[in-house]
Amino acid sequence: MSWFSSLKKARAQKYQAIENEEDFLLITWDSCRYDAYVKAKTPRLDAYCEPRKAYAHGTYTLPSHVAMFQGFLPHAHIDEPFYNRYVQQVWRISHRKIHTKPLVTFPPHTKSIVTGFQQRGYFTAGVAAMYWFNDADTLRDGYEFFEVTGFDAQKQNELLLEQIGKQPSNRPYFAFVNYGETHSPFRYAGMAEPENKVDERFSLARLFNQKGVKRADWKFDEESFGRQVACAEFLDTKTAELIEDLKTRGRPLTIVVCGDHGECFGEDGLWGHSFYHEKVMEVPLLIFRVNGPPHEPPVASVEAPADAPAKGD
Repeated sequence: MSWFSSLKKARAQKYQAIENEEDFLLITWDSCRYDAYVKAKTPRLDAYCEPRKAYAHGTYTLPSHVAMFQGFLPHAHIDEPFYNRYVQQVWRISHRKIHTKPLVTFPPHTKSIVTGFQQRGYFTAGVAAMYWFNDADTLRDGYEFFEVTGFDAQKQNELLLEQIGKQPSNRPYFAFVNYGETHSPFRYAGMAEPENKVDERFSLARLFNQKGVKRADWKFDEESFGRQVACAEFLDTKTAELIEDLKTRGRPLTIVVCGDHGECFGEDGLWGHSFYHEKVMEVPLLIFRVNGPPHEPPVASVEAPADAPAKGD
Protein backbone atom coordinates (compact mmCIF):
# COMPACT_ATOMS: atom_id res chain seq x y z
CA MET A 1 0.00 0.00 0.00
CA SER A 2 1.41 3.43 -0.96
CA TRP A 3 1.94 6.18 1.61
CA PHE A 4 -0.88 8.13 -0.06
CA SER A 5 -3.30 5.19 0.29
CA SER A 6 -2.27 4.73 3.92
CA LEU A 7 -2.87 8.41 4.62
CA LYS A 8 -6.24 8.27 2.88
CA LYS A 9 -7.29 5.22 4.91
CA ALA A 10 -6.17 6.83 8.17
CA ARG A 11 -8.16 9.95 7.32
CA ALA A 12 -11.25 7.84 6.65
CA GLN A 13 -10.86 6.06 9.99
CA LYS A 14 -10.71 9.41 11.78
CA TYR A 15 -14.30 10.11 10.76
CA GLN A 16 -15.65 6.74 11.82
CA ALA A 17 -18.13 6.90 14.68
CA ILE A 18 -17.93 3.18 15.52
CA GLU A 19 -15.30 0.50 15.16
CA ASN A 20 -15.10 -1.75 12.08
CA GLU A 21 -16.81 -4.50 14.02
CA GLU A 22 -20.36 -3.84 12.85
CA ASP A 23 -22.03 -4.80 9.59
CA PHE A 24 -24.76 -2.87 7.78
CA LEU A 25 -27.74 -4.00 5.70
CA LEU A 26 -30.03 -1.69 3.70
CA ILE A 27 -33.21 -3.26 2.29
CA THR A 28 -35.77 -1.51 0.09
CA TRP A 29 -39.19 -2.90 -0.73
CA ASP A 30 -39.81 -1.26 -4.08
CA SER A 31 -43.04 0.75 -4.35
CA CYS A 32 -44.29 -0.33 -0.91
CA ARG A 33 -46.50 2.34 0.58
CA TYR A 34 -46.86 2.77 4.33
CA ASP A 35 -50.49 1.77 4.73
CA ALA A 36 -49.95 -1.41 2.71
CA TYR A 37 -47.15 -2.40 5.08
CA VAL A 38 -49.34 -1.65 8.12
CA LYS A 39 -52.23 -3.64 6.64
CA ALA A 40 -49.97 -6.63 5.96
CA LYS A 41 -49.33 -9.31 8.56
CA THR A 42 -45.59 -8.94 9.26
CA PRO A 43 -44.97 -10.93 12.45
CA ARG A 44 -41.33 -11.67 11.72
CA LEU A 45 -40.25 -8.05 11.29
CA ASP A 46 -42.64 -6.95 14.05
CA ALA A 47 -40.48 -9.00 16.42
CA TYR A 48 -37.59 -6.66 15.62
CA CYS A 49 -39.11 -3.25 15.17
CA GLU A 50 -42.27 -1.17 14.81
CA PRO A 51 -42.54 0.63 11.45
CA ARG A 52 -42.57 4.40 11.36
CA LYS A 53 -44.36 6.43 8.71
CA ALA A 54 -41.65 8.17 6.72
CA TYR A 55 -41.48 10.26 3.57
CA ALA A 56 -39.41 9.26 0.56
CA HIS A 57 -36.94 11.64 -1.09
CA GLY A 58 -37.98 10.54 -4.58
CA THR A 59 -41.10 9.48 -6.44
CA TYR A 60 -39.46 6.59 -8.26
CA THR A 61 -36.56 4.17 -7.89
CA LEU A 62 -33.66 6.21 -9.28
CA PRO A 63 -33.82 9.46 -7.27
CA SER A 64 -34.94 7.72 -4.11
CA HIS A 65 -31.96 5.36 -4.09
CA VAL A 66 -29.52 8.10 -5.10
CA ALA A 67 -30.65 10.01 -2.01
CA MET A 68 -30.25 6.96 0.21
CA PHE A 69 -26.77 6.24 -1.15
CA GLN A 70 -25.88 9.84 -0.30
CA GLY A 71 -26.96 9.19 3.30
CA PHE A 72 -30.54 10.48 3.19
CA LEU A 73 -32.97 7.80 4.32
CA PRO A 74 -36.72 8.48 4.15
CA HIS A 75 -37.60 11.07 6.80
CA ALA A 76 -40.01 10.55 9.70
CA HIS A 77 -41.40 13.60 11.51
CA ILE A 78 -40.67 12.21 14.96
CA ASP A 79 -38.09 13.04 17.61
CA GLU A 80 -36.08 9.83 17.23
CA PRO A 81 -32.48 9.18 16.17
CA PHE A 82 -32.01 7.74 12.67
CA TYR A 83 -35.67 8.21 11.70
CA ASN A 84 -35.23 11.98 11.86
CA ARG A 85 -31.87 13.03 10.45
CA TYR A 86 -31.95 16.30 12.41
CA VAL A 87 -31.82 14.22 15.60
CA GLN A 88 -29.16 11.82 14.32
CA GLN A 89 -28.35 10.12 11.01
CA VAL A 90 -27.35 6.50 10.54
CA TRP A 91 -24.61 7.46 8.09
CA ARG A 92 -23.54 10.78 6.67
CA ILE A 93 -21.03 12.30 4.28
CA SER A 94 -19.55 15.21 6.25
CA HIS A 95 -19.88 18.14 3.87
CA ARG A 96 -21.67 20.59 6.15
CA LYS A 97 -21.71 21.47 9.83
CA ILE A 98 -23.87 19.05 11.79
CA HIS A 99 -25.36 19.12 15.26
CA THR A 100 -25.15 15.46 16.25
CA LYS A 101 -22.54 12.87 15.35
CA PRO A 102 -24.02 10.15 13.09
CA LEU A 103 -23.52 6.47 13.77
CA VAL A 104 -21.10 6.45 10.82
CA THR A 105 -19.49 9.53 9.26
CA PHE A 106 -17.51 9.65 6.03
CA PRO A 107 -15.00 12.31 4.97
CA PRO A 108 -16.12 15.31 2.90
CA HIS A 109 -16.37 14.63 -0.83
CA THR A 110 -16.85 10.87 -0.41
CA LYS A 111 -18.72 9.85 -3.55
CA SER A 112 -21.41 7.83 -1.74
CA ILE A 113 -21.87 5.91 1.48
CA VAL A 114 -21.21 2.71 -0.49
CA THR A 115 -17.90 4.07 -1.71
CA GLY A 116 -17.17 5.25 1.83
CA PHE A 117 -17.65 1.78 3.25
CA GLN A 118 -15.56 0.29 0.44
CA GLN A 119 -12.71 2.70 1.17
CA ARG A 120 -12.72 1.52 4.77
CA GLY A 121 -12.19 -2.06 3.70
CA TYR A 122 -15.80 -3.21 3.98
CA PHE A 123 -17.07 -5.79 1.51
CA THR A 124 -19.84 -4.05 -0.43
CA ALA A 125 -22.46 -6.23 -2.11
CA GLY A 126 -25.83 -5.47 -3.66
CA VAL A 127 -28.67 -7.26 -5.41
CA ALA A 128 -31.59 -5.48 -7.06
CA ALA A 129 -34.86 -6.38 -8.71
CA MET A 130 -35.48 -3.20 -10.68
CA TYR A 131 -33.74 -2.60 -14.00
CA TRP A 132 -32.95 1.00 -13.04
CA PHE A 133 -29.91 -0.60 -11.42
CA ASN A 134 -28.76 -1.78 -14.85
CA ASP A 135 -29.51 1.54 -16.53
CA ALA A 136 -27.98 3.98 -14.03
CA ASP A 137 -24.28 3.46 -13.24
CA THR A 138 -24.56 5.71 -10.18
CA LEU A 139 -26.70 3.09 -8.44
CA ARG A 140 -23.86 0.54 -8.65
CA ASP A 141 -20.97 2.80 -7.69
CA GLY A 142 -18.81 1.46 -4.90
CA TYR A 143 -20.04 -2.12 -4.96
CA GLU A 144 -17.51 -4.93 -5.10
CA PHE A 145 -20.35 -7.25 -6.16
CA PHE A 146 -23.66 -6.26 -7.72
CA GLU A 147 -26.27 -8.21 -9.66
CA VAL A 148 -29.68 -7.29 -11.06
CA THR A 149 -31.91 -10.34 -10.67
CA GLY A 150 -35.42 -9.26 -11.55
CA PHE A 151 -38.24 -10.09 -9.12
CA ASP A 152 -36.84 -13.07 -7.23
CA ALA A 153 -36.40 -12.54 -3.49
CA GLN A 154 -35.21 -16.08 -2.87
CA LYS A 155 -32.46 -15.80 -5.49
CA GLN A 156 -31.45 -12.41 -4.11
CA ASN A 157 -31.07 -13.83 -0.61
CA GLU A 158 -29.03 -16.77 -1.87
CA LEU A 159 -26.71 -14.57 -3.95
CA LEU A 160 -26.05 -12.14 -1.13
CA LEU A 161 -25.43 -14.87 1.44
CA GLU A 162 -23.11 -16.65 -0.98
CA GLN A 163 -21.03 -13.54 -1.59
CA ILE A 164 -20.80 -12.59 2.09
CA GLY A 165 -19.96 -16.20 2.94
CA LYS A 166 -16.89 -16.01 0.69
CA GLN A 167 -15.40 -13.21 2.82
CA PRO A 168 -13.19 -13.67 5.88
CA SER A 169 -15.34 -13.91 8.99
CA ASN A 170 -13.79 -10.75 10.44
CA ARG A 171 -14.29 -8.61 7.34
CA PRO A 172 -17.16 -6.15 7.82
CA TYR A 173 -19.73 -5.63 5.07
CA PHE A 174 -22.29 -3.19 3.75
CA ALA A 175 -25.03 -5.11 1.93
CA PHE A 176 -27.98 -3.85 -0.07
CA VAL A 177 -31.15 -5.57 -1.31
CA ASN A 178 -33.83 -4.07 -3.54
CA TYR A 179 -36.81 -6.44 -3.46
CA GLY A 180 -39.31 -6.02 -6.30
CA GLU A 181 -42.35 -8.09 -5.36
CA THR A 182 -44.21 -5.07 -3.95
CA HIS A 183 -43.82 -3.31 -7.32
CA SER A 184 -46.41 -3.83 -10.06
CA PRO A 185 -47.62 -6.38 -11.12
CA PHE A 186 -47.56 -7.29 -7.39
CA ARG A 187 -46.68 -10.95 -7.67
CA TYR A 188 -44.38 -13.28 -5.77
CA ALA A 189 -43.11 -16.78 -6.42
CA GLY A 190 -45.82 -19.34 -5.65
CA MET A 191 -48.63 -16.78 -5.58
CA ALA A 192 -51.97 -18.37 -6.46
CA GLU A 193 -52.97 -17.84 -10.07
CA PRO A 194 -55.92 -15.45 -10.43
CA GLU A 195 -59.22 -16.81 -11.70
CA ASN A 196 -59.35 -14.14 -14.40
CA LYS A 197 -56.80 -12.12 -16.35
CA VAL A 198 -56.28 -9.87 -13.39
CA ASP A 199 -52.53 -9.56 -14.03
CA GLU A 200 -53.29 -7.56 -17.16
CA ARG A 201 -54.75 -4.86 -14.94
CA PHE A 202 -51.48 -4.55 -13.06
CA SER A 203 -49.12 -4.40 -16.02
CA LEU A 204 -46.94 -1.32 -16.38
CA ALA A 205 -49.11 -0.18 -19.27
CA ARG A 206 -52.21 -0.38 -17.05
CA LEU A 207 -50.66 1.54 -14.20
CA PHE A 208 -48.71 4.16 -16.09
CA ASN A 209 -50.80 4.72 -19.22
CA GLN A 210 -52.91 7.43 -17.65
CA LYS A 211 -53.00 11.19 -18.01
CA GLY A 212 -51.71 12.02 -14.55
CA VAL A 213 -54.60 14.43 -13.98
CA LYS A 214 -56.60 14.38 -10.76
CA ARG A 215 -60.23 13.45 -11.09
CA ALA A 216 -63.14 13.90 -8.72
CA ASP A 217 -64.85 10.64 -9.72
CA TRP A 218 -62.07 8.30 -8.62
CA LYS A 219 -62.44 4.92 -6.99
CA PHE A 220 -59.85 3.13 -4.86
CA ASP A 221 -58.78 -0.22 -6.29
CA GLU A 222 -58.97 -2.59 -3.33
CA GLU A 223 -57.80 -5.53 -5.42
CA SER A 224 -54.48 -4.05 -6.48
CA PHE A 225 -53.89 -2.69 -2.96
CA GLY A 226 -54.60 -6.15 -1.57
CA ARG A 227 -52.05 -7.67 -3.90
CA GLN A 228 -49.36 -5.32 -2.64
CA VAL A 229 -50.34 -6.24 0.91
CA ALA A 230 -49.94 -9.92 0.03
CA CYS A 231 -46.50 -9.23 -1.45
CA ALA A 232 -45.51 -7.34 1.70
CA GLU A 233 -46.45 -10.41 3.74
CA PHE A 234 -44.28 -12.52 1.46
CA LEU A 235 -41.35 -10.12 1.87
CA ASP A 236 -41.77 -10.17 5.65
CA THR A 237 -40.80 -13.84 5.46
CA LYS A 238 -37.97 -13.40 2.94
CA THR A 239 -36.49 -10.39 4.72
CA ALA A 240 -36.55 -12.19 8.06
CA GLU A 241 -34.96 -15.29 6.52
CA LEU A 242 -32.08 -13.18 5.23
CA ILE A 243 -31.62 -11.50 8.60
CA GLU A 244 -31.68 -14.82 10.46
CA ASP A 245 -29.00 -16.23 8.18
CA LEU A 246 -26.82 -13.14 8.59
CA LYS A 247 -27.23 -13.24 12.37
CA THR A 248 -25.37 -16.57 12.45
CA ARG A 249 -22.21 -14.59 11.61
CA GLY A 250 -22.34 -13.39 15.20
CA ARG A 251 -21.38 -9.78 14.48
CA PRO A 252 -23.43 -6.68 15.38
CA LEU A 253 -25.60 -5.77 12.39
CA THR A 254 -27.56 -2.55 11.86
CA ILE A 255 -30.50 -3.04 9.51
CA VAL A 256 -32.62 -0.49 7.64
CA VAL A 257 -35.82 -1.66 5.92
CA CYS A 258 -37.89 0.85 3.97
CA GLY A 259 -39.97 1.56 0.90
CA ASP A 260 -38.19 3.64 -1.72
CA HIS A 261 -41.50 5.27 -2.67
CA GLY A 262 -45.17 4.37 -2.57
CA GLU A 263 -47.90 3.82 -5.13
CA CYS A 264 -51.29 5.23 -6.07
CA PHE A 265 -54.11 2.73 -6.52
CA GLY A 266 -56.63 5.06 -8.09
CA GLU A 267 -56.60 7.85 -5.50
CA ASP A 268 -57.65 11.11 -7.17
CA GLY A 269 -57.75 9.19 -10.45
CA LEU A 270 -54.00 8.48 -10.27
CA TRP A 271 -52.18 5.18 -10.75
CA GLY A 272 -48.62 4.11 -10.13
CA HIS A 273 -45.85 6.52 -9.10
CA SER A 274 -43.29 8.95 -10.58
CA PHE A 275 -45.39 11.94 -9.52
CA TYR A 276 -45.98 13.70 -6.21
CA HIS A 277 -48.89 12.40 -4.16
CA GLU A 278 -49.06 11.64 -0.46
CA LYS A 279 -49.48 7.92 -1.13
CA VAL A 280 -46.40 7.93 -3.36
CA MET A 281 -44.35 9.68 -0.67
CA GLU A 282 -45.48 7.72 2.44
CA VAL A 283 -43.30 4.66 3.09
CA PRO A 284 -42.52 2.34 6.00
CA LEU A 285 -39.17 2.74 7.75
CA LEU A 286 -37.65 0.29 10.25
CA ILE A 287 -34.18 0.63 11.80
CA PHE A 288 -32.76 -1.82 14.34
CA ARG A 289 -29.65 -3.69 15.43
CA VAL A 290 -29.20 -7.42 15.96
CA ASN A 291 -26.35 -9.29 17.67
CA GLY A 292 -25.55 -6.27 19.78
CA PRO A 293 -26.89 -3.74 22.29
CA PRO A 294 -29.53 -1.23 21.22
CA HIS A 295 -28.20 1.82 19.43
CA GLU A 296 -26.77 4.36 21.83
CA PRO A 297 -28.35 7.82 22.18
CA PRO A 298 -26.91 10.62 20.03
CA VAL A 299 -23.37 11.54 21.03
CA ALA A 300 -21.59 14.85 21.33
CA SER A 301 -21.87 17.54 18.72
CA VAL A 302 -19.38 17.21 15.87
CA GLU A 303 -18.63 19.59 13.05
CA ALA A 304 -17.22 19.16 9.57
CA PRO A 305 -13.97 21.00 8.70
CA ALA A 306 -14.03 24.76 9.14
CA ASP A 307 -14.06 25.40 5.38
CA ALA A 308 -17.32 23.47 4.91
CA PRO A 309 -20.45 25.54 4.19
CA ALA A 310 -22.16 26.58 7.42
CA LYS A 311 -25.71 26.18 6.19
CA GLY A 312 -27.39 22.92 7.26
CA ASP A 313 -29.39 20.57 4.98
